[in-house]
Amino acid sequence: MAIALLPAAGASRRMGRPKLLLPFGTSTVIGSLVASFRTAEIERIIVVAAPGDLPLHDWVRRTGLTLAINPDPERGMLSSVVAGLAALGGTEALTARHEALLISPADLPTLQPETIRATLAALSIPGIALAWPTYRGKNGHPLGIAAEAVAGISTLDPAIGLKQLRDRFSGHTIEISVDDPGAVADVDTPEEYARVSSGE
Repeated sequence: MAIALLPAAGASRRMGRPKLLLPFGTSTVIGSLVASFRTAEIERIIVVAAPGDLPLHDWVRRTGLTLAINPDPERGMLSSVVAGLAALGGTEALTARHEALLISPADLPTLQPETIRATLAALSIPGIALAWPTYRGKNGHPLGIAAEAVAGISTLDPAIGLKQLRDRFSGHTIEISVDDPGAVADVDTPEEYARVSSGE
């Protein structure tokens, strides 16, 4: 069992406008990502949004996802992860239910379901606490966190973020090489949006 957590509370400053509901293919940027998680049979998906992003709030509810609010997104992505976990009952609840966590920024519209499945499968290897895909040597998403390691998130330094987990669980991590540029193709600027939208 696994839950997908999508931090989506960023201000989209480099894009110059809200980006997650921009058209992408037959859907939207975030809608395309959610479709990949659903195709990978990840049914529980939580989106963490900023308080004032009402269009995204409405989209999340209409799409049947779980909405969490990060009251202070300026604290960074880890604060969104913590807000999402709180909405799920806290890290203890996930550990008790033996649910792994798959974390991905919400602006990866071309992430492939096969990459999600491969990341989740890697977490079933005995002794593995963290797993993530790499594409041509670059670390990608989703970051997979085994149920036993989820509790450690609440003790992380917000100034450093999730990278601390990789140090904490050194020797219990695995990188999965994937042929999926979507694992690293986030959409931060108009140029990136145009390039990814065109299939380059």
